[in-house]
Amino acid sequence: YEGLRPHTPTLAHCYETLVGDRLAMDRVRGHEDPMDPTHLNNELERHVVENMMAAVEAHYPLAQRWFRAKAGLLGLDTLELWDQYAPLGDARAVRYDEATRIIDTSFGRFSPEVAGIARGFFDDRRIDAEPRTGKRGGAFCSSVAQDARPYVLMNYTDQMNDVMTLAHELGHGMHFTLSNREQTALSAHTGLALAEVPSTFAELLAFDHLLETETHPGTRRALLCERVEGAFATVFRQTVLARYEQRAYAARRDGQTLTADRLADVWRSANEAYYGDALRLPDGYRLGWSYIPHFISTRFYTYAYVFAHLVTLALYARYRAEGPAFGARYMEFLGAGGSDTPANLLRPLGVDLDDPAVWDAGFAEMERMIAAAEE
Repeated sequence: YEGLRPHTPTLAHCYETLVGDRLAMDRVRGHEDPMDPTHLNNELERHVVENMMAAVEAHYPLAQRWFRAKAGLLGLDTLELWDQYAPLGDARAVRYDEATRIIDTSFGRFSPEVAGIARGFFDDRRIDAEPRTGKRGGAFCSSVAQDARPYVLMNYTDQMNDVMTLAHELGHGMHFTLSNREQTALSAHTGLALAEVPSTFAELLAFDHLLETETHPGTRRALLCERVEGAFATVFRQTVLARYEQRAYAARRDGQTLTADRLADVWRSANEAYYGDALRLPDGYRLGWSYIPHFISTRFYTYAYVFAHLVTLALYARYRAEGPAFGARYMEFLGAGGSDTPANLLRPLGVDLDDPAVWDAGFAEMERMIAAAEE
């Protein structure tokens, strides 16, 4: 943060100019709310997103409960910001051949067709998993084209988390495979709000299988904690970022200059609402707004991740309750690609986006994971 401090006046001025330009374009185009262009891209109604973010904020105490529990597990009185994602448990190594068996078994329990699609990636050597000098980090599934099969790029390093990454990318792969088969080039791809649903669902399939079969205590603890904190980073933190943006745009619209100090106050306020007194924020964290590229590249980008994760948790709760009957409807959802709005695509799966209580099932799943991690 000390390294950022000298640059914040320039960064704030650049951001204020960008926000002002976007607000001017919104007036020309008749947008009443600065989030409306993003809602259009995601094909979501404004009230759906606002209800979702209000539900997330109402569940901040759930995260604070975990932060207090984690402080105890680490032997601390209060969790510090830098300990937020400190690892708990010591996960065992998982070689690539074992990872392929985990994927095959966990996907097969859900659907033989899904397992067959995943198996095709391995059989056809459409996964570049070997770390090599000069190869970039991260993971990605490319849909390639409708007349070619999707391809996964990642670096597999024998970590348990790599199994989750592999499942995630293959979730994208099954989505691309089925939607390309059933849809046209114009209707195969979804917006960001739905794109992360199949990948997160695939992770949950692998996670539940591992939790049922894994006997190594350190690995079980690590799995649970990573799953809980991954949900926090996606659901709670991304909502904090969206709330920060809303308040920054509102201040600029009201004629206030977005100085570094004003942005720091807005940022600090949004984060304090999330962490409460369960986690201690250092003074330098006031500058956290200055290094997040999403604010510059695509406004309100982050709430789509919140939507996808909560929807996936709600869908997974239905799968656990309904079993194979849900699987058939889910496969139809994957095949539908981006042929309709998220609201219409999710309705046959029992997810009504117009119901403010629709998000409760996702938080119930999150609480189930927290309770298991606290044991």
